Amino acid sequence: MVNNSLNLKILGGIVTYNPDLLRLLENVSTLITQVDYLYIFDNNSKNLNEIKESLSKYSKKIFIYSSSKNVGIAKALIELMNFAKANNFDWVLTADQDSILDKLLVKHYLAIVSDYKKNDIGLLTCLIKDRNFSDPKAEEQSELMKDVDICITAASFMNVHNYFQTKGYNHDLFIDLVDTDICFTLRENGFRIIRINYLGLYQEIGKGENKKLFWKKIIVHHSSIFREYYMIRNIFLLHHQHSKLYGKKDLFKALLSNLLILIFFEDNKSKRLKQFIQGLKDGIYVE
Repeated sequence: MVNNSLNLKILGGIVTYNPDLLRLLENVSTLITQVDYLYIFDNNSKNLNEIKESLSKYSKKIFIYSSSKNVGIAKALIELMNFAKANNFDWVLTADQDSILDKLLVKHYLAIVSDYKKNDIGLLTCLIKDRNFSDPKAEEQSELMKDVDICITAASFMNVHNYFQTKGYNHDLFIDLVDTDICFTLRENGFRIIRINYLGLYQEIGKGENKKLFWKKIIVHHSSIFREYYMIRNIFLLHHQHSKLYGKKDLFKALLSNLLILIFFEDNKSKRLKQFIQGLKDGIYVE
């Protein structure tokens, strides 16, 4: 555990689903030294026994919850936060099963927390480097701290007390845009999303790559066909739940961008288009 002069209890959290064991072990070995305890929510992985065996040497610092079915990311994160509250943790550091956190990330987060006098931090995030593509907006900044509109779940440092002043994660999302939704929820309740000037996460989102769509530089993530449906349906859920922060212009822009990426850059276009259309139909009639 890093030196924690503030005496704050820090919980680490990972959601697993058929993870690559070597990458997961690499991730955990970096995370476990920075937190007091690690909570793993497993979404009915086929290799659950292997997961438990590979992490057995950390058994005193890890709790693995085994779900009987895949309940998605949102529900798993809800359970993570409930565990944090029930066990009096102050902050939660989340990681993806295939992302690698810098070994000094929590130290840098705590440095910010120790000097910060207000109680309006919803969560902290950091600079991010993806191994497959370049994204200057996420990789560099000049300020020590910068307010950002949204951030990803991986490497986020959530204030447990402030999280529970909101309605929390939206389980209806299942997967995709879960991180955007919670950022909107925190901001709507007066809490800040702050990015620190520290490269604290190395990740791999699918097999993403830099592309150019007409005159605009974009990132194509090449996510699974399964996720195409949720990416589209959840755009409508975001608009429905957060219309002031995510208006009709944002909704249509996101739909068009996803459609153009599908047409120009994705494989399995017919299967993806079928998922896109189903997500569109269900999204239009969301309540």
